Amino acid sequence: MDSPGAAKRAVFGALAASWDEAKSGEAIAAGVERGLALLGDVSGLDVVDLGCGPGRLEPFLLPRLGTGSVVAIDFAPEMIGRGASLCPDPRVTWLCRDVLDTGLEDSCAGLVLCFNAFPHFPDAAAVLGEARRWLRPGGRLLLWHDLGRERLAEVHRRAGRAVEGALLPPAAALAATARAGGLLVERAEEDESSYTFLARRPA
Repeated sequence: MDSPGAAKRAVFGALAASWDEAKSGEAIAAGVERGLALLGDVSGLDVVDLGCGPGRLEPFLLPRLGTGSVVAIDFAPEMIGRGASLCPDPRVTWLCRDVLDTGLEDSCAGLVLCFNAFPHFPDAAAVLGEARRWLRPGGRLLLWHDLGRERLAEVHRRAGRAVEGALLPPAAALAATARAGGLLVERAEEDESSYTFLARRPA
């Protein structure tokens, strides 16, 4: 019998080619830009893009980075393959790995980003722990969605068994988990149309 993780990977692999058809380019841009605007100057940073899919962040992120770099991580090889074909920029390393088994070194990044992906990781505390490990002292983690938590849960319920249990925790609960794991929470907000979490590894 296939594991739940394998079933979910197959679902996302099958969706890779049509992923960007699910939303208009304008809607994607608005969601991405809303998050990146919270960060200010990111030039020169080494970034981890967690749950990158086919690379929605990269067209908006790379112009801001200058000499910085991105490690874009996803567990579905089809997503990674599509991202690499759409964005061959040498500053981006496309990595097909599980979030808890990336092989990334400690303190390798100044910024970790996770856009519209966090509910698909089954162990929130472990993922936050990995993000903290990757971050250099003072580095930041931004996790955001362009749908509210309840609306996102409805979308996943309609999408089928492989993703119906993929739920965002309440922002306050995620903040408590992050603090317990040694992160300094700067923002933990949600409403009907968005979800935003920003934290920092202590300097």
